[in-house]
Amino acid sequence: MQQLAAGASDFLRRHATRLDAALGALVATLGVLSLWSTPALATFDYREPDPLGVGLTLLAGAAVAGRSRWPVPALLVACVAALTPLQLGFPQSVATFAPLLILYTIAARRPMSVSAPAALLVYLLVGLLLVTGPMQPTLADWVSNTFMIVAVWAVGRSVRSRRAESAGREERNRALFEAREARARATEVDERAAIAREMHDLVTHGVTELTVQTAAARRLLRSDPDTAEQLLTDVERKGRDAIAEMRRVLGVLRPAEDSAALRPQPGLADLEDLLADARTEGMAIELISTGTPVEVEQGVALTAYRIVQEALRNTRQHAGRATARVTIDWRPGALCLAVEDDGRGALSWLADSPPHGHGLPTLRKRVRAYGGTLRTGPRHGGGFTVAASLPTTTRSQS
Repeated sequence: MQQLAAGASDFLRRHATRLDAALGALVATLGVLSLWSTPALATFDYREPDPLGVGLTLLAGAAVAGRSRWPVPALLVACVAALTPLQLGFPQSVATFAPLLILYTIAARRPMSVSAPAALLVYLLVGLLLVTGPMQPTLADWVSNTFMIVAVWAVGRSVRSRRAESAGREERNRALFEAREARARATEVDERAAIAREMHDLVTHGVTELTVQTAAARRLLRSDPDTAEQLLTDVERKGRDAIAEMRRVLGVLRPAEDSAALRPQPGLADLEDLLADARTEGMAIELISTGTPVEVEQGVALTAYRIVQEALRNTRQHAGRATARVTIDWRPGALCLAVEDDGRGALSWLADSPPHGHGLPTLRKRVRAYGGTLRTGPRHGGGFTVAASLPTTTRSQS
């Protein structure tokens, strides 16, 4: 059940823009049709639909379509477009629900400092309409409108709290996993140290024995050549055994990363391998390269590689099931990189206290060292963006 809910959440997040557009079109269509549906219990003559009423209704639907990208401006437009027709005497249409839909989005994606004033604004505008509008409000009108606004805002805040709790749980799980790996590495280091001490004892004992037998063979070389030869043969055999044992022990002590450490530092030519490794872990990655590649110094190429590597690592840890796009744009005198995802990583940056990763500040310092710039933050439409610009010429050449 949890996997099904997670899959549905990921689907909604990936296709938020399209779903908003469909919802906006639905609100606009039903809103226009409802202008011709005068309530049966009408107490006064409603204004006949005209281009003004239709235009305002369509504008309310357009505001709903843009609620994910521009939620606060969309709320202001929706309030004007949805409440003005009621003030002018048009029948209440489906478009009047547009401010509530956008208020939910703000409460679910923005901190309390933004969502609470937004809910208060909607309530004040609705109250102003009830006081100055053509209809005489009743206590039921006040109670029902107050309940709807508070309920929509509370549901949005609840969704935001659950998302933050889920992100925090994932972060704690990651921290526990890293701590477990650190303990495993510490245990491995202790085991290697114990093996090294054992090797030291074996080597010391073996060398001591070889020294004693060699000295004895030297003394017996003239008086008893046969015994001396036997001792030297035994020394040769024990020496070979000691070398073989040292090789076996050193093979255990040698880290598996030694072969990788001998390789040259990665660069732009290794990006394909990096993306291939990420794809094998289940990530969907698209690579786009524009412009004419030029040769850059090794430090710039390594920095570009680390930027993509760190951005993809953050996507795996924080974005959930996200699609990433890596863009390499070669421009005159500059290499522009961008790594974007459509996951939930932006939600943590929209919190009251945005977190700061450990890898991005280091990358920012490295980029500055080469005279470049690095920008990180939420992406329009959801997700996260890491963008950098690196000079393709050294400072001495410029």
